Amino acid sequence: MAGKKLTVNSTERMLNLVALLTESPRPLTLEDISNKMSGQYPEADEARRTAFERDKRSLRALGLPITTQTLSGSDAGKTAYSINRSEYSLINFDLSEDELDALQQAAALVQIGTTWGKQAVQWLGGEVTSAEIPTAVNVDARSHVLPSLWDAIESRSVTSFQYRDRPRVIHPYGLLARNGFWYLIAFDVERDMQVTYRVDRIESDITCGEPNAFVRPADFNVLSAFSRDPKEFPGMPQEVAVVRLDHRVAPAAVRELGDDAIVARRTDGSIDVEVSCGNRTAFKSWLYAMVDRAEVLSPEHIRNEIIADLQRMAGGAS
Repeated sequence: MAGKKLTVNSTERMLNLVALLTESPRPLTLEDISNKMSGQYPEADEARRTAFERDKRSLRALGLPITTQTLSGSDAGKTAYSINRSEYSLINFDLSEDELDALQQAAALVQIGTTWGKQAVQWLGGEVTSAEIPTAVNVDARSHVLPSLWDAIESRSVTSFQYRDRPRVIHPYGLLARNGFWYLIAFDVERDMQVTYRVDRIESDITCGEPNAFVRPADFNVLSAFSRDPKEFPGMPQEVAVVRLDHRVAPAAVRELGDDAIVARRTDGSIDVEVSCGNRTAFKSWLYAMVDRAEVLSPEHIRNEIIADLQRMAGGAS
């Protein structure tokens, strides 16, 4: 696959596929995979098979040991797929710099509870330092709930858990790995709306009710349901700033960023929010539009960068 770059959506889909196959306690058929990864593969059988086979070839070309087996019993004759992490071997893949860099980012996203992603990159001739995979801890923190969430999505079971000190009851629609974090897109029963939860912020185990308890919207697509923030750099680990917004701009910001972005509320109506800032140009455009009604609190290097910008602008104005 030297010289060939994958689209952002297909890359994300393959990362989800890798995570699903490595987390599953049993081999999965294409039907199982499509149900668990709702909205990520085409609905039409032929198109779904074509997309899956393309993903499988690409992942095998990167050295991921996707194995197949023919099932028996009630699923006799069906083909099922799995990944055995212990089957990696040292291979010279002759990857380009761009492809190796992309794999390093992929390793950061799918390194769940093991070091296999890091090892795969090293086997391919690259290096992965702790600085290059800053989000691995975030993914690992709640990785044990992922199989329960996959199953709840497939079985359409009403699901409950504790999130930000509140009990949540939801209809789980889909899971997506993006920028080093897992996100659950779901319908929140109490709030009567579709919302997005970051999996590493779930504070309890997952409780699932009876299967077939709700109907997922026919037009649901996990990729469009959780669109990219222009303040991010697609394919790169997410960089987040904490910004304090005063009461005059807080309501509009919450409508844009969502309640989940709020990390603190104050009695004067101001709030502290987490904002993606990997794409500095987009982040600064968003920030400066609020003039003196927004202040970057952390991280320190982002705050210092903004202060330096403002000092330069003030100097030029004088």
